Amino acid sequence: MKQLLLIALIGSFTSCFAQEKKTFKDYFNEFHVSVNHGVPLNARDRAFFGGGLGMSHVFRADRTVGARAGLELECFHVTDYNVGPPESDKARSNQHFYLTSLTIPLNLRISFGEKKNIFLELGGRAGFVVFGYYTADVLQTGSNGESYLQHEKTTKAPVGLGTIGLNSGIGTTLSLNEKLDLVIHPEFGANLFFMDAHERIYPYGRLCVGVRLK
Repeated sequence: MKQLLLIALIGSFTSCFAQEKKTFKDYFNEFHVSVNHGVPLNARDRAFFGGGLGMSHVFRADRTVGARAGLELECFHVTDYNVGPPESDKARSNQHFYLTSLTIPLNLRISFGEKKNIFLELGGRAGFVVFGYYTADVLQTGSNGESYLQHEKTTKAPVGLGTIGLNSGIGTTLSLNEKLDLVIHPEFGANLFFMDAHERIYPYGRLCVGVRLK
């Protein structure tokens, strides 16, 4: 099922450029690496760093109104004290989800300045979790009846389902040479992860640094 979703995601993006005699630059002309950090929703949750990479096609980069679409692989470290355990009804604490998502972002880009080198972006994304694992301290009962916490890890976390999100940010491009621009793009976003019968909202800040092919 995941393979079919991956094919559908890539196919829906590349079909937009399904013409002959296209170069790689015609499909993807912007590339970045990123670092993200969560924003806790309550006092019990903790925030951690994650990271990712992506490639995009920027439409009308030299115009005031443009757009960006692409593929992004992003890793998030999420804590959650409200989501139920994946496979057990035992009490647990210190729950952590390590989620790697593949998404297609679709963003409106508004550019400013004489060289259109400052831009605002607003849009959303949709995709699914391609890999994840789960850790928690699980309450156990010993043979003598005493209770204790045991740290457990499993790759059978409630992942593999869909994720959607919204994001907004501001960025700039700086000319490196006649072929490349440096792109710096901080943004704020929020993803909704569908964890079995539960949904988890994960707000985050992210800094993307990359290059654009001229």
